[in-house]
Amino acid sequence: MSDIRGRGMGPAGTCVCLKCGYSISKRRGVPCLDEKCPKCGAALVRKGGEHYFNANKTKKGRTE
Repeated sequence: MSDIRGRGMGPAGTCVCLKCGYSISKRRGVPCLDEKCPKCGAALVRKGGEHYFNANKTKKGRTE
């Protein structure tokens, strides 16, 4: 099975921390998941990417 993460979104974009909301510009050649948030240490995800949408879908489905 091949690794297809991040394919088709181009080199530009934003990496976002789902825990604290910190964001940075994506660095070319470095997947957002390989970046760590300097504020809380969580892995960053690409805004608009699969992990970002899945996390937001989960948050909306919660009842508090």
